[in-house]
Amino acid sequence: MSTLNDYSRFAHMLANGGTLDGERIIGRKTVDLLAMNHLQPEQVPTFNWEHLKGYGYGLGVRTMVNPALAGSNSSIGEFGWMGMAGTYVMIDPKEQLSAVYMHQLLPNFETYTQPRLRNVIYGAL
Repeated sequence: MSTLNDYSRFAHMLANGGTLDGERIIGRKTVDLLAMNHLQPEQVPTFNWEHLKGYGYGLGVRTMVNPALAGSNSSIGEFGWMGMAGTYVMIDPKEQLSAVYMHQLLPNFETYTQPRLRNVIYGAL
């Protein structure tokens, strides 16, 4: 368990390549490995949830590989994860941007809420 503030700081540390408040927490190459697409071509057809169009999968995180397919204005390499009840984390090292969104709702409406949230955030840049 943790707080929203701690969770946001963790996401921001990843968006900053492993540093937070001027301190190295984890290596930049570790963040790169985490966010790298690890799906093999034969796995891609089964990674087919509507809200994950355009994404591959890294080490426990979705990772943007095709913004056009996703209908997204995000960066290639944007990554993050979501929770069953609707929590959503988005991390973009290229923009040094992170966002944490939390709601507790079942069904979680992730196919509706999360792509729109992502596009609104990027639309503000």
